[in-house]
Amino acid sequence: MFCTQCGKEIIDDAKFCGHCGAPLEATDQKTLQEPNVVLSTTSPMPIQVAASVAQIRPWVRYWARMFDLYLISIVSGIAISILYPGAFSEQNSDQFDQLFGLAVFFAWVFIESLFLSTTGTTPGKWLFKIRLIPPSGETADYSTAFSRSFKVWWLGFGIGFPLVSFITLLVSYNKLTKNGITRWDRDSGFTVTHERIGPLRVIFAIAFFVSFLLLAAIGSTIDIEQIIPADTTSWQV
Repeated sequence: MFCTQCGKEIIDDAKFCGHCGAPLEATDQKTLQEPNVVLSTTSPMPIQVAASVAQIRPWVRYWARMFDLYLISIVSGIAISILYPGAFSEQNSDQFDQLFGLAVFFAWVFIESLFLSTTGTTPGKWLFKIRLIPPSGETADYSTAFSRSFKVWWLGFGIGFPLVSFITLLVSYNKLTKNGITRWDRDSGFTVTHERIGPLRVIFAIAFFVSFLLLAAIGSTIDIEQIIPADTTSWQV
């Protein structure tokens, strides 16, 4: 037999999975014998998912979130550069970059909640073929989505502080690989499923991240005021 939560083989008369601890008493025997079928244990009604790919994919989830954060960073950076060209100047660079990064992390809590409560996904989750299923089985309401996003920001990324973030990410990685679910998904009742990403999406994601790093490197060597004058009165003809 196989565990419906983590997919690992277990003994026939087991009541709990020895790998992830998931209860097995009320699970259909036929399903237990099929390793490529996963049942959700976090939503009110069981959700059967064809597991053509591994369903525990912490790195895929990480890069999907990084895609979202980098994307919102680009949009926010362009907007701030237009409204306040001196913000990214060399004399303000270090302090402003740190504040900007923390602000983007926090702002994404609200933006992601809006995405999840309206479209049910985010650009990064869509690109990496990650499906987020709320307890109701339909699109989550804003408060439920916000609760999950806030816990990801707080428990998963340590509000964006580098050292704290490294520790919280490591702890979350270990819990996901060991238990098959993160704390924020368990608390909010969400089920996360994965599908095959495909080569075109992988190529696009790599191109995006490489382009972002190149833009960041170029931006660090160019004073934005050389492109957009800080004195907006100079725009007048």
